[in-house]
Amino acid sequence: MITIRPFEEKDREKVQALCIENAKIDETDENLKQFILLMYCNYYIEQEPENCFVAVDENDEVVGYTYCAENCDVYEQKFTEIYLPQAFALSLKYYIDAKLDIITHTMFRKQYPAHLHIDIFDAYQGQGIGSKLLETLKQHLMGKGVRSLMLVCGSDNDGAIRFYERNGYEQLITTHLGTALGIVF
Repeated sequence: MITIRPFEEKDREKVQALCIENAKIDETDENLKQFILLMYCNYYIEQEPENCFVAVDENDEVVGYTYCAENCDVYEQKFTEIYLPQAFALSLKYYIDAKLDIITHTMFRKQYPAHLHIDIFDAYQGQGIGSKLLETLKQHLMGKGVRSLMLVCGSDNDGAIRFYERNGYEQLITTHLGTALGIVF
């Protein structure tokens, strides 16, 4: 039985491990691992843990998560101040990649001030957990007065794009940086 609950600090290592595993990277490259965590994990669990949710099994082990930045302006300011210097310390390439990623998550800031990330361990995919995580995040944001949400995924990730479209997201733009999708609720 899978349950969705708010993120707790005890979930940090498992959430980070899932982020790394689903990035499908060379896990021996420590700089790349640190970069992936900077970009797609640490900001959210450190700066906006109230906007983070996990899917857990009957043993309270994390099998998936979703988290978001609810305000693009706050995200950009904090990320630029705290996490961008860490990316630069890893390499100039990572710094540039981080800057480009910020652009992809802020280009629709007026209509979609919030953006999300979601991951589920492969063994748990296809069971409706992703849809439950998205719905939990949506209800949470609606309760805070946030009325729209977006994300960026790989433009070649047809399965993910279909998943988001089934959950009410519409494609906004596809560039060499990925496909942006958004939902208004």
